[in-house]
Amino acid sequence: MSLPPTPQFTYTALADGRSLGLWVHAPATPPAGFIMVLHEAFGITPHIKRVCADYAAEGYLVAAPALLMPATGVPEGVVLEQNKEGLDTAREMIMGTPLPTVIAMLQATAAWGQNQGGQNQGLPCAAVGFCWGGSCAYVAGAQVPGLRAVVGYYGGLLAELTAQMQPSCPTLIHLATEDRYIPLQPTQAALATHHPAAQVLVYAADHGFNRDDGKTFNPTAAAAARATTLTFIAQSLC
Repeated sequence: MSLPPTPQFTYTALADGRSLGLWVHAPATPPAGFIMVLHEAFGITPHIKRVCADYAAEGYLVAAPALLMPATGVPEGVVLEQNKEGLDTAREMIMGTPLPTVIAMLQATAAWGQNQGGQNQGLPCAAVGFCWGGSCAYVAGAQVPGLRAVVGYYGGLLAELTAQMQPSCPTLIHLATEDRYIPLQPTQAALATHHPAAQVLVYAADHGFNRDDGKTFNPTAAAAARATTLTFIAQSLC
């Protein structure tokens, strides 16, 4: 296995020939598994890079795909300002990215990570996503072969996605009581109806409680969700 010695972008190819940028952070020791980190609407921000570093410090190979690549034509995607203008731009980009394209990016990222285990043993793979990436993580659980676990933080599309597809692997969902963007009760009800096997945890916090450079950062909720996520992934990938 040959991995970048420092965090950096590497690239993998989609079926249509386009290059997809992956922000890769390798652990200091042989990896215990592979984690796809799926970014919020704003792209691979410094916060997302810190999340990657955190999981790498726990012994995992980590890659964050640039999910805004199709909307920009740039393999590394774009990093948007974390304000109303940036969010409006992000929404346009997300709405302009068809679900099959999202699935293709998720599958390509998982295949890249799994292949880093060598010829005889692929790395077990999990997906962790935030906001839009939280919804994408749920999709990955249903559409990416061999995925062992998915964790979605406050995914805005969960209520509608659960009626369309269900992950075939263990699923952990983090939601917030004061979320201004995601209706809590309809999302809980949809998960209970269509994917009752999912573990759903709710925190007294707002949307984006894990983003440590945001106004709604909640260190108590973030720490609790991180601890549960790490335990969940470790148990699922063993």
